[in-house]
Amino acid sequence: MSVAVGGSVTWVNNDNVTHTSTANNASWNSGSIAPGSQFTTTFATAGSYTYHCAIHPGMVGTINVQ
Repeated sequence: MSVAVGGSVTWVNNDNVTHTSTANNASWNSGSIAPGSQFTTTFATAGSYTYHCAIHPGMVGTINVQ
């Protein structure tokens, strides 16, 4: 996913189990996102940000901020 500097990304949990959005560099941590809940963070600096679910470490992604 790509977003402009200053843009936000929202993770929406449409699953039936809890997840997290946890930056690999510790720049954000959503805590538990229960089913039906969401988490938003804003990206102030350009770069490539990798993240994972702390509960399900195989769930990973990258946000590219330009």
